[in-house]
Amino acid sequence: MAEPRPARALPFAAETAALGVVFGDIGTSPLYAFKQGLLAASGTGSLDSNVFGLLSLITWAVILSVTIKYVMLVLRADNDGEGGILALVTLLDLHRSATGRRLLLLAAGLVGGAMLIGDGVLTPAISVLSAIEGLEVIAPPLDHWIVAVTVLVILMVFVSQRAGTDRIGAFYGPVMLIWFATLAGLGIYGIAQAPQVLFALDPRHGIALVVLHPGLAGAVLGATFLAITGGEALYADLGHFGRPVITRAWLFVAMPALLLNYFGQGADVLIHREAVRNPFYDLSPDPIDVPLLILATAATVIASQAIITGVFSLAKQAIELGYLPPMRIRYTSEHNDQHIYIGRLNWIMMLACAAIVVSFGSSDRLASAYGIAVAMAMVATTILFIAYVRRSWQWPVPALVALACGLFAIDLPFAVANLTKLPDGGWLPVGIAAIVLVIMVSWRRGLEGLGLQQRRFTEPLDDFVARGRPSACAISPRTAIFLSRGGAVTPVALGRLSDLLNVQFSRSVIVSVWIAARPRVPVDERVRVLTLDPVHVRVDVRFGYMQQIDVPSVLGPALYAQGIDPDEAVYVIGHERVIPPDGIGGVRDALAHLFAFLARNAERSVDRFGLPRPRTIEIGYPVRL
Repeated sequence: MAEPRPARALPFAAETAALGVVFGDIGTSPLYAFKQGLLAASGTGSLDSNVFGLLSLITWAVILSVTIKYVMLVLRADNDGEGGILALVTLLDLHRSATGRRLLLLAAGLVGGAMLIGDGVLTPAISVLSAIEGLEVIAPPLDHWIVAVTVLVILMVFVSQRAGTDRIGAFYGPVMLIWFATLAGLGIYGIAQAPQVLFALDPRHGIALVVLHPGLAGAVLGATFLAITGGEALYADLGHFGRPVITRAWLFVAMPALLLNYFGQGADVLIHREAVRNPFYDLSPDPIDVPLLILATAATVIASQAIITGVFSLAKQAIELGYLPPMRIRYTSEHNDQHIYIGRLNWIMMLACAAIVVSFGSSDRLASAYGIAVAMAMVATTILFIAYVRRSWQWPVPALVALACGLFAIDLPFAVANLTKLPDGGWLPVGIAAIVLVIMVSWRRGLEGLGLQQRRFTEPLDDFVARGRPSACAISPRTAIFLSRGGAVTPVALGRLSDLLNVQFSRSVIVSVWIAARPRVPVDERVRVLTLDPVHVRVDVRFGYMQQIDVPSVLGPALYAQGIDPDEAVYVIGHERVIPPDGIGGVRDALAHLFAFLARNAERSVDRFGLPRPRTIEIGYPVRL
């Protein structure tokens, strides 16, 4: 039976929905990007030249990085429709085994993924904070409430995650459509007052701003980058809507609205010099200040929701690919397996995000920490994308070199410029990413070490079956389903019951769960059954790394075909008690201790695979690393 497919959305409806999911991050950048650029360029020359130069840099950053790199090129590198940096890792098959040059590519992918998780903590903070800071312009006496209100909004965003986004998600697109229409309207209103601002389309203004003031070039480019930090989200959310929908929504709605608003802010600053304090809110006419504040807050909440959902999705991919410990994942939609909730990760992000708002206190200070993680992730995406083009598109070498030079010419200046933020707060997202990366490396190495150690407790499955049953073996009338880490290896639980207790079952089903290097595996390809003898049956079950893993529901039809009632069978799983080294004599021992801690707190197989608790037996055994 084929899986139900969601109804195909009408083009306009799909593009409207994409505005809420895909463009939430980049769509709220006008709240702070131009303002931070003006602050970075202050003191480098006349205000007019700074406005023209900054608008030129933002315009061409949007065109080159987002439109050409992501929309025209990177979105074409999909894994069965799914995107994101880990999709590139699976497309290149780096997660299976990587040595030499492939190990460097895997490292780039893991670093990029860790950076995006680090960015996911900062994005809600700076987005919501910059929106609430409109109180400084609209109601100055209330500006001392900015931090408290921001923390309250952020807490509400994270607490609401438990309810899921399936229902409220329908409102995201229309709200963001209103938001982009407002951005465009305000931009046109500003441009009409100073149409000469359109001369900033000339790239020479941006080049002059950087070349004539090299001492502040890093700060200016770092601020400019804030306008395109959401570019990576276009690729990460590819699986939600597909390339045609994202392309149309970007080219015909999001990009024009963003550029119009930036130019409108620039025009307003040319006319009203005091507008540099907050050009976004100063651009709006007084009668719509309060509605604009409410709309901006709603837009940043949606942007935060999209980022949080993206982090959940990225974490799930890493879990299924074996780079993060299993965490309890709850699916919040019956129709979309990408709507998930990871409680442990949600609360960690909530506390970190609230602490960041309180610590930094303003979007100006937080901007010094924001952007560096995304810049590094974009470089990692470029590295993997070039490798993918070389492997899959088979471009001639000159064309491949030209592509690499062009993409690195876009990414590296922004990456280097953002490195100047390290002393002023950039260390924070890098530190978060470093922690995530250490956890990834520890978990992966620990699983590999665990596999090596388990060989002491087991033997090839064919050898176990060939030995047959001992003459005095006690036979249980039940059918037992054993979970195995490797289909050709005897499960430790099966071997121990037979060798230590001299107990076997009337039928034994050895099930191995495999995660494929693609997001989804069709129903007719999920189960492979091999009858070893009248007693033992081997079953390989495959899931995609984006699918919900429910072993009993997938296994049921295969068991019925073997004459086994799945509702009467007992599940038997082995549970390793990881024992780390006695002391810490180096990095390897430290990673082993971290793995042991993670293993103790990871989600149990009975929950991860959806096994029925009343009919599941766990057999524990110690494994020393």
